[in-house]
Amino acid sequence: MNETLLIGCGNLGYSITEAFFKKKKKISIVEKNLKNLNLLRKKKTKLITIYKSFKKINFCRYKYIMICVKPKDLQKLIKQLNKYIQKSNIIISFVAGIKTSSLKNFFSSKPLIVRFMPNLSIKYGESVTAVYSENLSVKEKKNLKIFSFFGILLWLKKEEEIDFFTAFFGGGPAYICYFFQCLQNMLEKKNIKKKVSIELIVTLFNGTINFIEKEKIEFKDLIKRVASKGGTTEKALKYFSQNNRFDSVITTAINKAENRSKELSKNQS
Repeated sequence: MNETLLIGCGNLGYSITEAFFKKKKKISIVEKNLKNLNLLRKKKTKLITIYKSFKKINFCRYKYIMICVKPKDLQKLIKQLNKYIQKSNIIISFVAGIKTSSLKNFFSSKPLIVRFMPNLSIKYGESVTAVYSENLSVKEKKNLKIFSFFGILLWLKKEEEIDFFTAFFGGGPAYICYFFQCLQNMLEKKNIKKKVSIELIVTLFNGTINFIEKEKIEFKDLIKRVASKGGTTEKALKYFSQNNRFDSVITTAINKAENRSKELSKNQS
């Protein structure tokens, strides 16, 4: 009994399925949406088992039950699911804003509850995923390393920390793409076509990341290598750092996202 059952296969659920599929790992899925079912069936693989309801599922087969639905749909789901869940199951929740204590109270069998908060890069095994559980044993924590193919699993000491990690890493891809978009707009004003500008920016980003990884240097060291004293890059960096304006904008924006995460969590509890 070490198999995984995923309940809900929307955007995030489908990305989770893709992560399993790419690593040739088996997963069973419960999904009712016809469009999503057709997408799964196109895979034509023995790695994926699809169910439309809970009735035909032997829950004793599954150690991990992943719940990946919208918060508004959770209570309705649990009413249907509750009678099937065993104490031996471990619930892995991807549901935003629902605390582990609330989830545990929903299930009469009182299974162990773990929260995973990934970002969309989970699809390609490159997510930073915040993980939290109140009373998971050291052994069970080690066992969860089987999901390291999602990317980095970052264990949190306090559940409240999820709000910051949701804001920072959950929203991270959007913030980076917003910066890319600003660069793209600048290039287009210089009469560089959209398709070319996107290719140039992605190459710039990938090249920078590869350089950092291969040279094994810190960000500040790369900045020193590029920014010659009295040169063009130094001029731009001085403007960015003047009165901490660039740092301040980023910090304030992510703090606002963190506060919004806290608000949403309160509304769900």
